[in-house]
Amino acid sequence: MIDMTAQQVEIAVAKHFGYRQNLIVPNVHWGLNLPYEADLVVLRPSGWAIEVEIKVSAADIRADLKKTRQHDSNLFRELYFAVPERLSTNTNIPEHAGILSVYEYKPGWLKVKMLRRSVLRKTATKWKPETRQKLCELAAMRIWSLKQHLSDKRKGAA
Repeated sequence: MIDMTAQQVEIAVAKHFGYRQNLIVPNVHWGLNLPYEADLVVLRPSGWAIEVEIKVSAADIRADLKKTRQHDSNLFRELYFAVPERLSTNTNIPEHAGILSVYEYKPGWLKVKMLRRSVLRKTATKWKPETRQKLCELAAMRIWSLKQHLSDKRKGAA
């Protein structure tokens, strides 16, 4: 069993949901006027969205419970907690949240297993085209920020 980083869990979850089929964007907050940051947003072609909270320690999960806003946006029909396998039975994960367990199935390769489905939020609404467009803009900004970061790292290494 390896210690997983949030980034490793995030990548495994993006692969699980299929970034070729769904629009998947990390760390969404200000662009959609959320009162909190969604670690990962998965927008399906149907217009329904999923919020994924990524936690890599029991302390992360406990800290999430202390937040004043508790993943309650009507933009999201489902909420999942994605955690390393060793945390998948943590009792602090909210009952309405689904659980995605990330495990190493062979050295260096991670997979996701859905252990519990999310309770569907009855008040959720499908995304309007302008909201989808805003998420696309956020995704594009992330790409260019990442390219700039990688370019800056290469300059520093030279």
